[in-house]
Amino acid sequence: GPRVRFGPSPTGFLHLGGLRTALYNYIFAKKHQGTFILRVEDTDQNRVVPGAAEGIEDMLDWAGIPPDESPRRGGSFGPYQQSRRLELYRRASDALLESGAAYRCFCSPQRLELLKKEALRSQQTPRYDNRCRHLTPTEVAEKLSQGLDWVVRFRLEKGLEPFQDLVYGWNKHEVADVEGDPVILKGDGFPTYHLANVVDDHYMGISHVLRGTEWLTSTSKHLLLYKAFGWDPPQFGHLPLLLNKDGGKLSKRQGDIFLERFARDGYLPEALLDIITNCGSGF
Repeated sequence: GPRVRFGPSPTGFLHLGGLRTALYNYIFAKKHQGTFILRVEDTDQNRVVPGAAEGIEDMLDWAGIPPDESPRRGGSFGPYQQSRRLELYRRASDALLESGAAYRCFCSPQRLELLKKEALRSQQTPRYDNRCRHLTPTEVAEKLSQGLDWVVRFRLEKGLEPFQDLVYGWNKHEVADVEGDPVILKGDGFPTYHLANVVDDHYMGISHVLRGTEWLTSTSKHLLLYKAFGWDPPQFGHLPLLLNKDGGKLSKRQGDIFLERFARDGYLPEALLDIITNCGSGF
């Protein structure tokens, strides 16, 4: 059966939007006798809130949509926490460096900050100018011998195939035209979302990626990564977001959309699931 995953960042409480994404994954897995996985995406160490990962799993259990595989339950595709899979990302990043699909970037934070300011001043969208993409092997070796800090960037190529989204139909975003080459491995050895996500979905055997529409424009980038690794991509389905009364994206700053609050105030999980199933689903 299919394997799907819910990949929250442990940066706070689980809110309604997250619950809704988890619910769609859970229902899809149950409908097709598949497996629903909880994967904790804690690669941005500065933002991790102690106890948040446990809280998210508690809330999925409370809501009656428990994962089949998770940090707590285990499973044969673990660890289910990205901070414990760093070796895997390093090997993946090395493979891309070797094939030339990625390169080391030595640009200082100061230089990147200047590029950003410059772009904003001339009313352009800030983007990396791909300067280090053109370094020769000799130049790279020289910079390494000087002990300079570096990150790994992925080369965005043009001419992408469109992909069929399960919700939005045919889609294509020429990322190379609008973005600079993205960082995939940071200086601290932690991956960015793009690399971790692709590597984990591959090694965890994920067949369908059901996630919020805010990732729709990144999917072309992820498909380029799959291609660079020579892996078959999963199918993608992007879920429309829950909106505020004013039509904006449901904001975490509204404070009253966290599951903990509903559980504490004695709401029934069935009532909550009923509401978010019927909200913005087009049924």
